[in-house]
Amino acid sequence: MKKTILMIAGGLLLAIISSAQERGFKITANIKGQGDYRLSISRLADGKRIMDTAVAHNGDAFVYTGRVGEPVVGTLSSAHPSARYEFVKGGMFMPAPSLDFIITNRDITITADATELYKGTVAGGRENKELDKLHQAEAPFIAQDWEIRKKRFKKEDSVARNAAMAEQKAAKERLLDIRKQFIAKHPGSFVSLMLLSRLTGDYDMTAYEAAYHKLSGTYKNTYLAKYIVSRISGAKATEVGAKAIGFTKMDNHGQPFTLASLKGKYVLLDFWGSWCGPCRASHPHLKEIYSKYKDKGFEIVGIAEEKSDDLEAAKKSWLGAIQSDGLSWIQVLNNYNKKDADMVMAYGIEGFPTKILLDKDGKVLFKIVGNGGDELDQQLKSVFGL
Repeated sequence: MKKTILMIAGGLLLAIISSAQERGFKITANIKGQGDYRLSISRLADGKRIMDTAVAHNGDAFVYTGRVGEPVVGTLSSAHPSARYEFVKGGMFMPAPSLDFIITNRDITITADATELYKGTVAGGRENKELDKLHQAEAPFIAQDWEIRKKRFKKEDSVARNAAMAEQKAAKERLLDIRKQFIAKHPGSFVSLMLLSRLTGDYDMTAYEAAYHKLSGTYKNTYLAKYIVSRISGAKATEVGAKAIGFTKMDNHGQPFTLASLKGKYVLLDFWGSWCGPCRASHPHLKEIYSKYKDKGFEIVGIAEEKSDDLEAAKKSWLGAIQSDGLSWIQVLNNYNKKDADMVMAYGIEGFPTKILLDKDGKVLFKIVGNGGDELDQQLKSVFGL
């Protein structure tokens, strides 16, 4: 009899969990003064950005529903005029601070004012309770930073502008301190994982890796944890003297290309995309470099990252840019076979363009984020003596 009862109880528990997972999340956003303006939630799921637009319900209340396979970070933003600073009336603008929250499969309620969305409160789950505490500590400095940013664009004299920049720097440093302290004090929180994923450039890599290892294992199977690990691996992979990560990708002629096939040559890995203005602006200089050194044991490998999730659309943009810019060196598309070989992630690329110079043994000699310019020229001159 006892065994039967336990089995039934266990079955009921499984049914309850299953029901909650199937039900998914329901986000109710009560935004005072929002009116008919669009309200949006963006979230990152398995590395893909998903944007949902709210539909008004009972005045200023908006409802979103869906389902997630793990905790994810949601960002609430508004098209309300007060949630932006327009440089030119009706033209380019700077968005106001948004409101972050954690999406899990439960009811979540957001209460905020359209004029100060980032000061809103979020109820629903332990993760959001922890995040609310962080928001309360951050809010004064986020408000200060926002006001300074608006002032900077109003200041016409350089003295006032420089003073505003110094004030803004102090506010940002205080925010960074608050966030780092939160991570140190809350190793079991998903919020700490979220913060750490955003602060890659605010730690030296040894401290960053140590901070990650101090976090509990509760959320270390999530996308954010895997992202952090990839950043750590990528940073190590591009340290001077590190062995370059090998890969095989289809080139722009439809043939498989393997990085190891270039052993014995100096190789410049150029991470770029058809959508990236600075990347394409650097192509004339790369063409000069290629012409100068290609017969002296030098090769360039362009690794393109296209925005479209559709492979055919990505290929079309990529091939069009190669033809338009007249690029004659090796070109591969990172979008191809990305699930198994994401070289942007593997090399820890955080900005485009990024250029990495490898020696004849495939070891990293030099890395720069940006066009490279004189620094790249000097590196190549030291290698080839020209």
